[in-house]
Amino acid sequence: MRVLITGAAGGLGSNVLRAAAARGLHVRALVRDPSRVRVPDGVELVRGDARDHETLRRAAEGCSTFFHLVNVNITQDWIRTTAELLDAALAACVSTGARLVFPANVWVFGRGKPGQRLAEDHPFAPCSTMGRARQVKEERIRGSGARFVMVRLPEFYGPHVQTLTGPPLLRISQGRTGMWFGPGDVEVEFVYMPEAAEALLTVGLADGVDGEVFHLPGAEAITPGGFFSIACEVAGGGGLRCLPSWVVKLAAPVSAPARAFADILHLWTDPVLLDGGKIAARFPTLRPTPYREGIAATIAWLRDNPGARMYY
Repeated sequence: MRVLITGAAGGLGSNVLRAAAARGLHVRALVRDPSRVRVPDGVELVRGDARDHETLRRAAEGCSTFFHLVNVNITQDWIRTTAELLDAALAACVSTGARLVFPANVWVFGRGKPGQRLAEDHPFAPCSTMGRARQVKEERIRGSGARFVMVRLPEFYGPHVQTLTGPPLLRISQGRTGMWFGPGDVEVEFVYMPEAAEALLTVGLADGVDGEVFHLPGAEAITPGGFFSIACEVAGGGGLRCLPSWVVKLAAPVSAPARAFADILHLWTDPVLLDGGKIAARFPTLRPTPYREGIAATIAWLRDNPGARMYY
């Protein structure tokens, strides 16, 4: 079985690529510069821009499944660029018949409520610019005529994760104080990146899932304070500083990262939690990774990769 992966250098893409190669799949990865990407033996690297329709169509030829995992930093004209990337991916899937596997997120739901877990049929109610853009993307997929399946994920942590949880975990692994945007005492959830990769592969390669959406929650609800306290215990040092919401909003006019975070800050003040009943029933072999286990593996990876780039 041949699969195509875009975003192989990113957090989710690199984990899916390694998991797919470990399963013995024929993996083809479209990358801009093959010399800068380290991949397992046997992975086929194709040079190209994921926004170029003809390049992507050729890359998708002969592939049963297309894992659309390419992304850009949220400060880099995110809405326009990710729309162009998705349009190219959908065109390639329509042309070749490959199934698109799309990692959806929780931005489309707007503000969550304490104790509420959202199932796949919960109505969208985005309250941010980027949340509305994500809704448009999902509607675009459904109306494209392409075969697709979506796995909706909460925020990530783990090896190769460069955003949000990545910078504070890196600092904690070095015995320093990490910084978190938002309160530290509300219940959130995080999914371990290798676990998310296995879920995307399992769902994406399954029979009878075209047009379906599956929610993959984190191991359990936890506060950011609790999550990073585990990290400090595992690392043997470090600490956490939680920035109040007003600090992020105050910095927004002069800081591109702060503006982006301010748009979706409700995800950390009024978090959305996912109901994972559907995916557990359909794919019972998928198991959540306990936070302590996943955090320990992440700290070890960060210490083995001190030059890992991080982005706020």
